[in-house]
Amino acid sequence: MRRGWCDINTDERQKPVRIVVIDSGINASKSDLSRFVKESIGFRVNNEGYIVEDKNIEIKNKHGTVIAMIIRNICKNVEFISMNILNERLATDGRILICAFHQALDYKPDIIHLSLGTTRWRYRFALRKIVKEAEKNNIIVVSAANNEGLKSYPAYTKGVVGVKGRADITGYREFWYQKGFFYAPLGVRDIYGINEIDNGERSVGNSMAAAYITGHIASIKCSKNIKSNAEIIEYLKSRAVKKTKE
Repeated sequence: MRRGWCDINTDERQKPVRIVVIDSGINASKSDLSRFVKESIGFRVNNEGYIVEDKNIEIKNKHGTVIAMIIRNICKNVEFISMNILNERLATDGRILICAFHQALDYKPDIIHLSLGTTRWRYRFALRKIVKEAEKNNIIVVSAANNEGLKSYPAYTKGVVGVKGRADITGYREFWYQKGFFYAPLGVRDIYGINEIDNGERSVGNSMAAAYITGHIASIKCSKNIKSNAEIIEYLKSRAVKKTKE
């Protein structure tokens, strides 16, 4: 086993790293994902304008499934709580994002992963409040930055592990740290089971990069005796291939 990497078979007694994935849902019927998805839930706005839970909500985009595959490819000692909030166009209502993000805290996860965000200023403070609550509960929040380079939240929120992708990072084990953001591959590389859902159309974007970083954090949490989230992030920075001072 490579240093710093974890596998579910290395110590079956070890508690898995719990990750809430807020995305388009994880299709547990694909590849071996049924081993890792502990619970699936969806959110939608009903006819009266209220946000409601829907455990039978349809998965309309492969995005969340790809994210889960990337994470479990790096660290197999994980369990996923899948929160489906995105439609086939990977869009959602900002109120649903806030609701799902807040409810994610109830699962007491180690990591909340969001390969998404919003550029709308009015949601910034509500998201920041949830991030602060996550920090109090020793939960790491990972978020992908906007693909168009716009300032987006929660990726640009203090206390969040913000992630961007770079085309010149080619190996899925490679990542950089520069000026407050982690950088990882833009695309899907050497991921087990990915051909089952990609159909020749590879997923590309900061979303994929964020999944790699979540995978690396999960690997550190299950293979290193580091309790403090701040120390985990500093350790992650120390492993980065390329760093610059903020």
